Amino acid sequence: MLQIIGVHGIRQGTSATEESLSRAWQESVDGALAAGRAGGAGSVRITVPSYQGVYPKTATRYMRLGPEAGSAAEDAPIDEDEEEFILRALAAYAPSAVGEEDGSPTAGQTLGNGRLTPRILKRAHAVDRVAGKGVTDRLLWLVREAHGYLRHEETGAAVRAAVRAALVATGARMVIAHSLGSVVFYDMVSRGEVPAATGGEPGVTSLITCGSPLSWLAVRKGVHTTDGPLSVPAGTEWTNLYAPNDPVSRGGGLSHLAVGVTDVKVNNGRLNAHDVRRYLDKPAVAERITKFGRL
Repeated sequence: MLQIIGVHGIRQGTSATEESLSRAWQESVDGALAAGRAGGAGSVRITVPSYQGVYPKTATRYMRLGPEAGSAAEDAPIDEDEEEFILRALAAYAPSAVGEEDGSPTAGQTLGNGRLTPRILKRAHAVDRVAGKGVTDRLLWLVREAHGYLRHEETGAAVRAAVRAALVATGARMVIAHSLGSVVFYDMVSRGEVPAATGGEPGVTSLITCGSPLSWLAVRKGVHTTDGPLSVPAGTEWTNLYAPNDPVSRGGGLSHLAVGVTDVKVNNGRLNAHDVRRYLDKPAVAERITKFGRL
C-alpha cells in the first residue's frame, strides 16, 4: 500500500475532519488512477491531517468588498503588519497600482476596527481592474490566512506538527500539497522539520504542489531565508501543477523561482479553478503516483 500525505489549504481544514478530507482527496485520486488505467486505484492510501481547532477561525473569514465588507462582527481586526502583508501580496496582481493607495486613512476608516483599510481597498480595486472583477474577493481570504500562518508562530508550529505527526505515523514518502498547504510543507522543508528516512536521506522523495501561492513575494519572504531560488533537498522530485484560471497562482508556475521543480500546466476550467479536486483528478497526478509506486 502506497501511503501519501495530503497537506490542505488551511481554510479547508477549519470546516472538515481528517476523515472527510482524506475521503474527498482519495476519491479524486482514485478516479484519476482509474481513468488513466494506471492500476493504482485501491493500492494508494491518502491521509490528510486536519487543522480544525488549531488555526484561529477569526483569521479565516471570507472577506468581500462592498458596503458590508469586513464588518467588525465577521472579521478579525487588521493591524499595520497585516495591512503591509496584504498590500505586498496584492501588488503582484497590479504592480502599476503600487503607490496609488499611499496616504493617510480618511475619517472613520482607521486600522483596528475590523474593516478593510483605505489602502487595501484602493489596491483591491486596482487588482480587479487589471485581473478581472471579483479576483480580489477570491484572494483576500487566502492572503489573510497566509499572514496568520506566517506571522503567528504558535499557530504555524501547531500546523506543522500535525503534518509531521502524520508523516511519522504513516511512513509516507510522498506528499501532495494544495494552496497554502504548499507553503506549510515548504516551510517544514526550510526548517528541517520533515522527518528523515532511516539512512538519513530525505524522508519525502516525491512532492506535488497544486495551486501554490509560493510565487507571492510576501509568502516567499516568510518561508525562505536566502536570496537564492526556492529548492528542495537533493533526491526529492518536485512537480508543481498550475491552472491558467487559478487566481492564486496567477496562471503561472514556479520554475522561474525554484530549482529542480517541474511545472505542469493543467486545465481546471474557468470556475473554481483553485479547487483541490480539480487538481487531484488530473492525469499528471496519476502519472506521478504510479511512477513513484513503481520505484
